[in-house]
Amino acid sequence: MIFEWKKSFAWSRAALSAGLALAIVGGTLPAQTANAAGTGEAASLPAAAGRTAISAEIDGQPARWGPSVYTYRSLTYVPVREGAVSLGAQVKWDKVQRAAIVTLNGDELLYRPGSDTVSINGFALRMPGTTRYVDGILTVPLRGLTEPLKADVVPVSGPGTLKLSLTTDTHTQVDPGMEPVDAFLKTQNFSGSMLVAQNGSVKMRKAYGVSSASTLVRPTDLMRLGSLTKTFTAASVMKLAEEGKLSVDDTLAQHIPGYPRGDEITLGMLLSHTSGIALNFERKEGTPLAETVKEIQASPLKFVPGTDYMYSNSGYVLLAYIIEETSGMSYPEFVQSQILDPLGMKHSGTATRQTKIPTGYTYDWQEKAWKSVDEYYFSPSGTGSLYSTLDDMLIWADSLSAGKLLSEATMDAMYTPTPYKNYGYGWMTEGEGADKVVFHNGGGNGYTTGLRRGLSDGTVVVLLGNLGGLDTNAMTAAIRRLAFDQ
Repeated sequence: MIFEWKKSFAWSRAALSAGLALAIVGGTLPAQTANAAGTGEAASLPAAAGRTAISAEIDGQPARWGPSVYTYRSLTYVPVREGAVSLGAQVKWDKVQRAAIVTLNGDELLYRPGSDTVSINGFALRMPGTTRYVDGILTVPLRGLTEPLKADVVPVSGPGTLKLSLTTDTHTQVDPGMEPVDAFLKTQNFSGSMLVAQNGSVKMRKAYGVSSASTLVRPTDLMRLGSLTKTFTAASVMKLAEEGKLSVDDTLAQHIPGYPRGDEITLGMLLSHTSGIALNFERKEGTPLAETVKEIQASPLKFVPGTDYMYSNSGYVLLAYIIEETSGMSYPEFVQSQILDPLGMKHSGTATRQTKIPTGYTYDWQEKAWKSVDEYYFSPSGTGSLYSTLDDMLIWADSLSAGKLLSEATMDAMYTPTPYKNYGYGWMTEGEGADKVVFHNGGGNGYTTGLRRGLSDGTVVVLLGNLGGLDTNAMTAAIRRLAFDQ
């Protein structure tokens, strides 16, 4: 599947903006000829005797759609204006480009007569049918309106009747002052979900881009974390250390006897990527963790342990293995029972092939287009194996800051960088004292994520993206500046 962001329609954003002042009058969008609408013939509502009775409620209240709701080729059609307004949006008409413009929560939807796609901030989303002019009113398949506006619809059919129950989007939130953040993410063509909060209070929660050809990313979607998993691995090690079951000063040889030069390598070096162990191991689904450890064990060191920095997924695989050997639980079991469940992170866990997450996309430089990643991205325990949501990641950030999992002394040790890199135990750092910020990014085949926390001011920025190759460290830093002027 291929998508070309920002190329879904031929008109320019500048031209569209020029037409925004032309509001809809008379309760309907302007009439249009059949040829211009692409219907091939003049369309009108079917005779009452042959129509299915349609009733709908929105958030428990009767929908005010008027008489222009109908079924066509097994699809329910609603008028663009009444449908969008009933879901909380605003609607205007671009006379020059002959397009309906729907806006909600800072998003701009473009409906063109006769088209089977709708553009959301430049991302093309496929609808189940085309927009149609009927009796001079522009109508759209119901799911072609509810999906772009992130509303949910549940149909209940009966003999000759169709009852629809709709709920509007209650998860998207853009507080006053967050508009620059919204604009920034649009200019970055970001696809995924994001959250900005301070002291536990959400300031912005929103999703951008597509989850598939016909669905959008939602703020509640599960997403692969990539290397944000390392923050959980590091916390697991430190939790075992607080319980006296191991120490960051333990040598690797103490936990994996016979490991070459293992008596020179400490767990602290594994946590801070200063062990000299670096290897691109085989990522094969179903491979036991112990086998990956043997593969890593056979690789030579890149430098003398404790004398330099080199980011090492291998080191975190070894830490996951040590967590298992020390606790007597598998890594997924340990993280679930010792971290996720106690903190109430109900929508987080270890990703499997069955975990329902948005499609990931990577950029094809030859074709100059984003392509969907069809193969399952497997990552061994400890490195990039977890999934989560925006709200759960806020729980994670705030729980660490509140000392719900680890002591203040332990957290200070985790946030102390080595002389070779601004990396401590599972976290990168910037600033000092009251200005200290900790952060991490993650990535996988078709996913890029980021988390940034201000340790003194309670600020949190989360990015969970389904596009590969984004610089989320730079993006979370920019969002924090825009949101909090820092």
